[in-house]
Amino acid sequence: MTGRVCPVGIVAVTLAVAFGTSASAGQPRWTSRDRPPITVDHPELSASLARLYAGSSRWRKALEDIVNTGRRVVVVTPDKVRVRDDSGGPDRPFDPNVIAEVQPLADDWSRVDIVVVVVNLPLLETLYSDATIADLKADLDRILAHEIYGHAIPYLLAGHLSGKCADPLPNQKATDACAIRRENEIRSELRLGERRSYSLDGLAAARRYLY
Repeated sequence: MTGRVCPVGIVAVTLAVAFGTSASAGQPRWTSRDRPPITVDHPELSASLARLYAGSSRWRKALEDIVNTGRRVVVVTPDKVRVRDDSGGPDRPFDPNVIAEVQPLADDWSRVDIVVVVVNLPLLETLYSDATIADLKADLDRILAHEIYGHAIPYLLAGHLSGKCADPLPNQKATDACAIRRENEIRSELRLGERRSYSLDGLAAARRYLY
């Protein structure tokens, strides 16, 4: 995930809204028998996905592989999810201070067909209120590269929680971690710079506000 907050169980209480919308801008037209490998509910997120698709051969190949499995990524904004309290308390809204989060939806056998990626656009719009549009777009591409290519796609290719591609472990060099290594593959193709730490310093604009 992007940030330091531990993942929590995301309850997809309104995901049906997102399921009907494909990230179609700049994307291939999947055949009627194919389920789009990524569904998205917001034009800014769709535009970012289109840039990633256009600029990265690795990204395109990963989506082709996912289409063949029938599994998919659902990219949503915080208003489309609720967060489950593992201690049995009431569901609550997505944390307004978290930039992005990934949650695989696993069955009782740990099989994964859908991974939810939540991107906190309201927070980003606040953080980038006086930044350039180019900075916002580039950082959104970096965030989606990490959350989708770094975390979500490995789950879907495995079809199981065993496909987890982790963030850095304690005392592990960030660039050696699975998710950041994969993120950097996409960053390299799109010339978005190498991510060398697990902090938010790798984002062009957010670091000016958070550090």
